[in-house]
Amino acid sequence: MDSVAVHSSDPAVYQNVVALIGEDGLSRTFAPLEDASGLPNSAYTSPEWFALEQDRIFRRSWLFAAAGPELPETGDIRPVLIGGVPIILVRGSDGSVAAFHNVCKHRGTRLVTEPCRKRIITCPYHAWAYRLDGKLKSRPHFHGADKHDVLADGGGPRLDLAPVRCAEWNDCIFVDLSGTAPPLSDWLRPLLDRTSGFDFSCIRWIGKKEFRLKANWKLIYENFMEGYHVFAAHPRLLDFAPMNVRWSGEWLEHVFYNDYIFPKAKEGRGGGKLPFYPNLSEADTSRGMWFACFPNFAAEVYPDQFTVLTTTPVSPTETVEEMHFFVCGDAAASAPEYEDGRRELLEMWIDLNNEDIGLLERLQLGRLSPGFDGGNLSPAWEGPTHQFGRKVVEAILS
Repeated sequence: MDSVAVHSSDPAVYQNVVALIGEDGLSRTFAPLEDASGLPNSAYTSPEWFALEQDRIFRRSWLFAAAGPELPETGDIRPVLIGGVPIILVRGSDGSVAAFHNVCKHRGTRLVTEPCRKRIITCPYHAWAYRLDGKLKSRPHFHGADKHDVLADGGGPRLDLAPVRCAEWNDCIFVDLSGTAPPLSDWLRPLLDRTSGFDFSCIRWIGKKEFRLKANWKLIYENFMEGYHVFAAHPRLLDFAPMNVRWSGEWLEHVFYNDYIFPKAKEGRGGGKLPFYPNLSEADTSRGMWFACFPNFAAEVYPDQFTVLTTTPVSPTETVEEMHFFVCGDAAASAPEYEDGRRELLEMWIDLNNEDIGLLERLQLGRLSPGFDGGNLSPAWEGPTHQFGRKVVEAILS
């Protein structure tokens, strides 16, 4: 308990955490696994706790924002919500993607509400116009009737759109609102070190599926980390990889890692109908791996795919979840002979995720009960889930 307080950089935040989850809740979160529980109910239901997470976790970390092919052409603009903050992703004239706060510098109007393609971003309120690089272009009638500003080089930091740090990795776009997170390559390093035999430059995006859950975002990742529920909830997955090839997984720095050897070694997750990554070792052709990069980027790596699960917390009790699907090579992404494999891959993941949704929403409802406040964790399966709760608290306190 004392070690938690010592690592709090802000005593006021520490006191706020204690007020919301209690001294007992904090103690049980950091207790040894055999005596520990999950986070108390208020961490899943409290607007005040949700605000702490948005401010001290999601606005200070790398977050997955979109897949590159969602902005295929120059002028493609995609509004997204990052840590509760509206931003826009913009495909510029140089082909790269930049991010900006989605707000006009005049009176704060939200600039873009739907994905679109434009060469000029125009505010609907007073028609201030911005170029794709975020620089202010013009301010109609700003100095009086017919007295327009036209700015060749933008208006500088006070008038141009506020930029957001943005980086790409193999058609995955990430943003960092704080601008102070470690380099993206460092953040991804534990994942990449464990997958050194996979050439991710070959992955190609084939689509996504969005789900809206009446559940807290943390429940999604707690479920993702533990294989304990597979035998009860996922019959098809259990047949593919039974409980005796599974283990609890572990945390590598800020990245949760798990894998297993699956008995149907040459099938991958696409049922043997999609090509594998090139030059895989025998071991890599017969295992699946999954990762969760704190706070909200999860990925599953199989010989024939790279599948991303990410979340956007909307409120303490509502989350938008996206699954993005990548396959290996141009042919796998578009050739007619792989159409059945692509379809079956998407159907398999969507069916699997749908099996979880009802359970996750029941978990959320359980957080309303005074008869439950953290639960009892399986030492065999739920150590990483327990550590995830700790990481949430530690990130808030840091």
